[in-house]
Amino acid sequence: MEALRTEESIMEFLNNALISCEKCHLCNTVCPVCDPRVSQGPYGINRSIYYGLKWNRFTEKLRDLVYSCTTCGKCVVKCKGVSRALPLVEIIENARELLLVEKMLGPMPEQRNVLKNMHVRGNPWGNAPHERTDWAKGLDISPAASDTHVDVLYFVGCASSYDPQAQKIAKNLSNILKQAGVNFGILEKEVCSGHEARRMGETGLFQFLSEANMALFEQAGINHIVTGDPHSFYSFCNEYPFGNNGPKVQHYTHFLNKLIDKGQLKLVSNVSKKVTYHDPCYLGRRSDVYDEPRKLIKTIPGVELVEMDKCREDSDCCGMGGGRMWMEPPETLVSSQAIANNRVRQALDTGAEILLTACPFCNITLNDAVKTLQKEDVIQVMDITELIVSAL
Repeated sequence: MEALRTEESIMEFLNNALISCEKCHLCNTVCPVCDPRVSQGPYGINRSIYYGLKWNRFTEKLRDLVYSCTTCGKCVVKCKGVSRALPLVEIIENARELLLVEKMLGPMPEQRNVLKNMHVRGNPWGNAPHERTDWAKGLDISPAASDTHVDVLYFVGCASSYDPQAQKIAKNLSNILKQAGVNFGILEKEVCSGHEARRMGETGLFQFLSEANMALFEQAGINHIVTGDPHSFYSFCNEYPFGNNGPKVQHYTHFLNKLIDKGQLKLVSNVSKKVTYHDPCYLGRRSDVYDEPRKLIKTIPGVELVEMDKCREDSDCCGMGGGRMWMEPPETLVSSQAIANNRVRQALDTGAEILLTACPFCNITLNDAVKTLQKEDVIQVMDITELIVSAL
């Protein structure tokens, strides 16, 4: 495991990155948390970090700005297209690490118990560890262990383990894998992937959780991991130190497409629905997975897929990434609810009956937005797995 960085190395990275900014402000035009009437957004946040470093002045106002970011990465795409392709999300995350670990200012007050819950109970909500697999009761799913060989580990993730709405994803995906005859199992002692701790700047906790999971993978002899959580998928692929001999990691959209291509999974029932698809930030922009979800949707008989105006790398955020699931930003910035409401309105504009996604966070957030907008009789929010089950 890579050693934790020093305050000096973090500050050196930040200084070098921040002085490279061309000050074009164009990143602000795509930021989901930036009201166009104010100057914050990625540019304003980065300037605040720059002057905080320059004058050695770190305040709660600076903390509030830095933690308002959803880490969706849309600013990075914009900067890559018009300027120097600065690592804007990496700048935010380094600043959070500096504020939390070195300056003792982070995270946001609402997030402190979240990090404590991850450390003590292995999940952000603080639910009892022994309740993690309650969703699987009656489904006859094998435990992945040293004495129980499985070809595929289904890494469920915290949201699909504990949240009632997201548990549907775990149940549906498990039923799909069983229907396809896949020899899969789940970890009875699975803990949080640590992704959210890393996004909040708590790199030590991320290291602790990643080491715990890697030990479980090794004990169970895991060579292949499939997950329905884009956040865990991103961390496994980019931040876990698996090395060259690590397990193969796939989001379920990769894996199910392969099963269909091999004829192992057959979708036969007609589902006459007009649908649109929301690209989760950590599956789309952050992991460059755009085609697999769409291919999977198009294999469902009778389904008509229509795209929102903002899709693929231009897709708007649901508002809950980067730790915002457990906080609200300052009143001067756009609320998480407003971001989600805006995305649902874009889906409504397509005339779709169903808004599909492939992320438990997005599923929870967009479902709440549909209820807030009182559009339950117009559009439903579903994970792709729910529609696939209808076609089995």
